[in-house]
Amino acid sequence: MALAQAIKYASNNDDSRTVQHAADLIFEIGLALGADSKRDDAGLPLGFLDEAAEIIERVADRIDNNGWSICPCGEEHGQSDADQRVPDVMRGDAELIRKIRAQADG
Repeated sequence: MALAQAIKYASNNDDSRTVQHAADLIFEIGLALGADSKRDDAGLPLGFLDEAAEIIERVADRIDNNGWSICPCGEEHGQSDADQRVPDVMRGDAELIRKIRAQADG
């Protein structure tokens, strides 16, 4: 979900590179966990977790430091409150991903 939120922010703030990277990553994670996951050798490449955490952190930083908004239309209709809360939630998600990564690695 955090990657989807990152896509929404990046898309609304004209960062097509981040949109593409996060969308590709969602696809790759889904593929790794999808129908073929019943194979004995199936698994999620740990690099996907690293990439996900990095994208999520980068978007949180841009919300905080570059004024990214979930709705940059110029009119206030509640997005400022979301924009203030979302970065901490996203960073929490990135930290959870890193903890999962560390457990899988160790």
